[in-house]
Amino acid sequence: MGHPSRSMEYPITRLTRRERKRDLTHARLYEAALYEFRRTGFDRSSVSRIARKAGVSRASFYFHFPTKEHVLIELQWGVEQRIAERIAGCASLRDALYELVEGLIEAQATVADADLHRDMLKIYVRRPEWLPLEELSSPVTTELELQFAAGAAKGDLRAGLAPEQATHLCLSSVFGFLIGTAEPPASRRADLRALVSLYLEDDET
Repeated sequence: MGHPSRSMEYPITRLTRRERKRDLTHARLYEAALYEFRRTGFDRSSVSRIARKAGVSRASFYFHFPTKEHVLIELQWGVEQRIAERIAGCASLRDALYELVEGLIEAQATVADADLHRDMLKIYVRRPEWLPLEELSSPVTTELELQFAAGAAKGDLRAGLAPEQATHLCLSSVFGFLIGTAEPPASRRADLRALVSLYLEDDET
């Protein structure tokens, strides 16, 4: 695996002016899908209802989103981009990990639905076998690995962990924790900080 880069661009080709109508349809379908997920839950959501609310056909939905999960991937990417920007401004690994916690707490408020927030995180923790790993572009993974690499160089990363390994374990454990609790992340701030501190060589809080 090559060195991650801070140049993060969503892996969908930007549309030309001639295709602007298609871009607007994509946006309508995305918003209609999120409305449906919040209203009925992801598992009970209907592509037919999503398409009808967006004013297009089922075939149009599948043109823009191969599966319902791809809507969650797009949602997750936007949320992660904001968290990654917070992490990028940190001077220490500890600060970066605490900003990760604050970003995840803020993310649930942004998504505005606890169940949808958990469904979004499940895509990364319980990736379906049919979903190629390369489709799960993750700004937070990219930025956090950079921070773990910088922390390792300073002696701040817990001994015995490589930056890539620490990134995977940290995000899997934090996402898993958030999926497994019914309480809002803001009420579990202390637990989340304790969890991410496990990856620091100095575990003072």
